[in-house]
Amino acid sequence: MTYWFTYLATKTVSVVLMSLEISKEYLSTFNRRIQTQLYNELRQDYSFPRAVCRSLSDLFGSYLDIYYGSQRKEGQVIFHAVSKEVPPGVPVEEMHLVPVRLTLYEPDDCATKSQQELLDRRIIRISSEAHQQGALLTQADIAILLGESTKTIMRHIAELENRGELVATRGKWKDIGPGVSHKKRILELYLKGDEYTDIERKTKHSGEAIMRYVKDFTKVLILTEEGFSDVELRIVSGLSDRTIQEYKDLIETYSTGEYEGRLAQLRTMFRKKTTPGGPIRTTPTIDPRGQKR
Repeated sequence: MTYWFTYLATKTVSVVLMSLEISKEYLSTFNRRIQTQLYNELRQDYSFPRAVCRSLSDLFGSYLDIYYGSQRKEGQVIFHAVSKEVPPGVPVEEMHLVPVRLTLYEPDDCATKSQQELLDRRIIRISSEAHQQGALLTQADIAILLGESTKTIMRHIAELENRGELVATRGKWKDIGPGVSHKKRILELYLKGDEYTDIERKTKHSGEAIMRYVKDFTKVLILTEEGFSDVELRIVSGLSDRTIQEYKDLIETYSTGEYEGRLAQLRTMFRKKTTPGGPIRTTPTIDPRGQKR
């Protein structure tokens, strides 16, 4: 009897949600529910008819709610976010979703001195929790979870980043949309003299990822000084036009006496080779941590 009451309640909620008029801004967030993930996997892995997939996904959802719905701490919610492995441009119905446990409230929140501080704290916390669990939230995700507008979330994230915080969002990590990419911010920290461990802590990126960005930047640095055109840079480096332009802007900004030592250090880490019948390529002799290759 308990099961049927729960099942009927779940079905009722599903019907109500389907009848809602969802804002285009939050449509992608709304569609990323566990029923959607179950439906997609049943369709893709078993080729069941759509009606069967809908019925089974609702049934499985009700079972999960019965047996596991209470297994989270006070103030936490389960949210289906996009896996951080999903590249830009993938339709929402094909995205791999990751169920993440997010803390909307914790007792320490009561110690905040202002609403701005509280919102900043919550933005950093839930975006970091999602990232640690293998997913990335969008600004719309954060807005709907925290009951704020996307404009408010966007403004707070920009202010946080101006203070040196790097908020892990899908748009920033995957370089979707306007704004400064995470690669550029990481390289700015490196060029200003931050050590790898400091950059890892501030940006929540692995040392391997940071090293890859530094190597790519150094390729652009050396090839630009060799007189390569933008087209040649794109072919040789394999980087996008946007990334190349960001790296060239960094070279122009940091080619001053204060930072010249860091750029000179990067140049010594790479030696140039001319391949027979091919363009010049850069090959590392030691990596940016100073270890010999």
